[in-house]
Amino acid sequence: MSNPKKPHLDAVRRILRYVKGTINFGILYKKTNDCQVMGYCDADYAGDCGTRRSTTGYFFSLGTGDISWCSKRQPTVALSSTEAEYRSTAMAAQESTWLKQLMVDLHQPTEYQVRILCDNLSSIHLAENHVFHVRTKHIEVHYHYIRERSLRVRS
Repeated sequence: MSNPKKPHLDAVRRILRYVKGTINFGILYKKTNDCQVMGYCDADYAGDCGTRRSTTGYFFSLGTGDISWCSKRQPTVALSSTEAEYRSTAMAAQESTWLKQLMVDLHQPTEYQVRILCDNLSSIHLAENHVFHVRTKHIEVHYHYIRERSLRVRS
């Protein structure tokens, strides 16, 4: 930002007002017997009006508290809501792999599969179906990472 303008200053002031108003907020972690990593993911299809790129969002919880989250614009324009959701699920699957390895490094039990909840039935069917159809040809091959990791994707 070599040449900031008034809208940039207004944005900084808004962020500072938000931080000041939420200074006493926090995340409460309760002790539970069922302490497993669980993920949730979603995407908004073509949400950016300027570029028509979708936004991916996911978060992971460990027991009762959130431990990882992300909201990020996707690198390319999705041609369908299924593709946008599938990419979101793929990003969440990558994060879950990292979190599972982190749990191993911290000597925590990891004898379970990380569940990722997704709200798009088409992307769930695409992840579970091992036949690659012509209609899904535009979805890039590296997003089949979900399938390779054998993660459970449920609605």
